[in-house]
Amino acid sequence: HHLELIENKEMRSYHPRILSEPDGIYDLVIFATKSTVLETRAKELQGHVDAKSIILPLLNGIEPYEQLRSLFPSSRVLKGAIYIIAHRIAPGTIEVKGKGALVVAEPNETLEQIFQKAAIKHKMPEDIDRAIWQKYLFIAATAALTTLHEATFGEVAQEHMDEFVALLEEIRRIANEKGVALDENDVERAVALLQKSPPEAKTSMQLDFERKNPGELDNLIGYLAKDSIKFKKIYDTLAQRAAA
Repeated sequence: HHLELIENKEMRSYHPRILSEPDGIYDLVIFATKSTVLETRAKELQGHVDAKSIILPLLNGIEPYEQLRSLFPSSRVLKGAIYIIAHRIAPGTIEVKGKGALVVAEPNETLEQIFQKAAIKHKMPEDIDRAIWQKYLFIAATAALTTLHEATFGEVAQEHMDEFVALLEEIRRIANEKGVALDENDVERAVALLQKSPPEAKTSMQLDFERKNPGELDNLIGYLAKDSIKFKKIYDTLAQRAAA
């Protein structure tokens, strides 16, 4: 198998060993799938982990961690998230925009050693729930508005900033009600991150909608729609668009 990665217009080639089926028992399993296929992929791996195995979800959203805990009750499921702007531009070719990937995970010595050896950029904050919600804060608001308005990051920053801030405040409220300590500084950081992001970038949910695949809608927006009229309106609009 051949994988090409384009970072800052520089092409890098990799030749990973890719298995068509899982083989053996794994020390670490990282899930980086779409939420729509998470359960299917997880069930394929249930016979290939044991009590020492670490499971790390790097999906968008809050619910995937709970799903994996129920699917792997005997293994150690860690909380995690990833900051990356990337999309597939052709089979086997991934374009990465910005500064590459940053993995955020709850503190774990084994995982720390693996990341260090593999030179994977990472952080392990003590308050992992807040760190995950900080990512969710940004990605849910950007996914909602880029998809709703069919707009790039730059267009949202220029034309829909008031709406963006209102959605950030709504997510902060929901997080606070769930006992997660998001605050105004997190909202300000999310605004700054949007302004620093490549202006031509799009969210993965927006790209999926362009391809007529509304797969991440429930995971990213539906979760918030349960507790928010603002997000319920966006969810209903996008659900109707997907069904049309």
